[in-house]
Amino acid sequence: MPVTDEHQEQFREEGWCLVRGLIPRQPLDDAWSRVQEITENKPNWPGRHFQVIDPDRYQTDQGESIPAGIQQPAGQEAVFGTLADHPDLAEAMARLLEGDVVRYTDQIGVKYGRLQENQGGCSYFHQDSYYWRTEPQLGCNCWIPMSDVAKDAIALAVMPGSHASWALAEHESYYDDPPMGSEIGGFRPFKRHRIKAELVDFSKEKLIPMQAGDGLFFTNFTWHRSEPNRTGRDMAFYAIAYNRAG
Repeated sequence: MPVTDEHQEQFREEGWCLVRGLIPRQPLDDAWSRVQEITENKPNWPGRHFQVIDPDRYQTDQGESIPAGIQQPAGQEAVFGTLADHPDLAEAMARLLEGDVVRYTDQIGVKYGRLQENQGGCSYFHQDSYYWRTEPQLGCNCWIPMSDVAKDAIALAVMPGSHASWALAEHESYYDDPPMGSEIGGFRPFKRHRIKAELVDFSKEKLIPMQAGDGLFFTNFTWHRSEPNRTGRDMAFYAIAYNRAG
């Protein structure tokens, strides 16, 4: 059983927990290999599945746009569905959310080592429910790295206890650098949202190094952010969200 009583207690009190070795290495490696193929040659999926980097700044060797976000890949190919619906993941979600669960959404994020901008593909503190508007205590996200992660290598940081009020903090909008967006009908950058910097006490955050296949679970109200990619190589994560059934 991947989730213990200790995991459940930490999830309730701090809004997050880390489960080591959640996903076996072989299906994870298979998924990462497929991601690398997709970043060089996007499959013929509907355009809504891809969030691309501004093509005026970055392109593939073939002159194609580069996807940094792959939305709901589990519904397109079994290699991703194997991870998103893995029985250990589903069981862990059911224990943490204390009831029957259904998969809500899934996405793969690719953090390219070639990016020259200072942001380096990082994200800033935010709450998932600011985007999804999931009601308190009904949703959980699991963040699974496809390679080992650490400081300056796309690891997540969480703010323990930030979920406790089950309220949304004040966010502000921003554009990534380089911008990400949809290319349906031409490239259109989209705004992201982050908690205002004056509300964040970075001395209280917890940066979490992880190995490939570990699962970091957190509520949809837990503040979290990601480190930049300073490794010089491409890295990726799979984020899979479940909700209480009904």
